[in-house]
Amino acid sequence: MVTGGAQSKPGAVRVVDLATNKPGKLIKVSYIPVAVAVAPDGRTAYVANYGTSLVTPINVATGTAGTPIRVGRAPCAFAFSKDGRTAYVVSQIAGTVTPVNTATNRPGKPIKVGKLPTVIAVTPDGSTAYVLNDGGNTVTPISTATNRPGTPIKVGVGPASIAFTPDGGTAYVANTVANTVTPINTATKRPGSAIKIGSAPRVIVITPHGKTAYVANQNSGTVTPINTATNRPGEPIRVGKFPEAVALVP
Repeated sequence: MVTGGAQSKPGAVRVVDLATNKPGKLIKVSYIPVAVAVAPDGRTAYVANYGTSLVTPINVATGTAGTPIRVGRAPCAFAFSKDGRTAYVVSQIAGTVTPVNTATNRPGKPIKVGKLPTVIAVTPDGSTAYVLNDGGNTVTPISTATNRPGTPIKVGVGPASIAFTPDGGTAYVANTVANTVTPINTATKRPGSAIKIGSAPRVIVITPHGKTAYVANQNSGTVTPINTATNRPGEPIRVGKFPEAVALVP
């Protein structure tokens, strides 16, 4: 496991041995590392350095940082293609997504999306990457076959997270400021009626059988279940203050 942190300039990531839970070596990267993602083959960890336009690849076997990869300004999030051959890097200030060849670590042509993109996720079938644009309250679909962006999809104010049903038929977007969840039909790329839930929904996850979505409402101190067959919210579940994450037992 590697963990990121802007501990100094340049920043660094720390290796943690999961067998012993003991910290290992500190690997220097670039300024303000904010996200780490490991390629599906487990060979390379990629670090997004928000204070630069660079992504640092790290050889997992040796714990050695490779040559930084130049992307758009303020990289902040990753997603991988289903075959693991491409890493998609979101650059918030640039308003772009850069495809990176994971075999060569060479960046491709930046893909223009909306303003202030913050989150990216790939559909279960691997055909489309969805990018949440906080600045325009839209979601930009990108064809992973062509790396071309589609027509932006309008959602609620403050899109913060996205989750897909297991069959990939519906994407659910939690809108923090609007206090809603927007269902999107992935076949037509059209949004459905907004689902009203608690205050400041931050994270959404969907059960493995796909029947229920759970949304953590930061300001309400609740988690709202949504029936994915009807898109109706259930009775909010009271939890602690300011919930910001949800995880499901497999």
